[in-house]
Order: sequence, then structure tokens, then C-alpha cells
Amino acid sequence: MKTHVIKGDTVVIRRGKEKGKSGVVKAIFADAGKATVEGLNVVKRHTKQGAQGPSSPQGGGIVEKEAALPLSVLQYVCEKCKTPTRLRRGITADGLRHRVCVKCGEPARESAKGA
Repeated sequence: MKTHVIKGDTVVIRRGKEKGKSGVVKAIFADAGKATVEGLNVVKRHTKQGAQGPSSPQGGGIVEKEAALPLSVLQYVCEKCKTPTRLRRGITADGLRHRVCVKCGEPARESAKGA
């Protein structure tokens, strides 16, 4: 599934408890249609003592981590005009496709894989 945002994009959340907040995309789960955003949608995970986890090798406790958000909730924020906008697919003179900001026409950053 092709997604409109890629890892490293700045996005704003359009609805839900975190509405209006922005952050950087940490990971994309295209099959599930979800993404994690740095510092947003933080949930608390209660871990039993002795369970292996990111908090510590043997201690239990409450670990805070970012939960995944649906891709439909996220909107790309253009790096040039600094406003939330949609993206279009444009074609360069070489015949390559790239993402373009609808409002200002500035090409968006591409992923290393060639989003």
C-alpha cells in the first residue's frame, strides 16, 4: 500500500485527543495503515517484573511509548510554507514521479527507498 507520508515527514494530527499537535513520523506500518509519531499518542504500558523490555532487563514498572495512529488522521506539513497541506504526485523532466505540495508547488522530500 502506497502512503502519503513517509518516515521523517513532519505531520499534524487532524482529529482525536492530540488534535492540532505536530511531530515527526518515526515509523510507518503500511499493511496496517498506521504510523507512529514522535512524542504524540503516548500510552502507558504496565510491564511485569522479570519481563524483558525497553525499560530495564529485569525490573518491571510503567513504560511510556508512542502508540500507532491511523494514516487518515495525519496530514503532511510542507517544509517551505509551514502549513498542513495535501500532496500530489508530479512528474519531473526525467520521467520520475515525486511528491509535490499542493499549496506552494515545492517538491517534498523523498525517502531513501524512493517512496
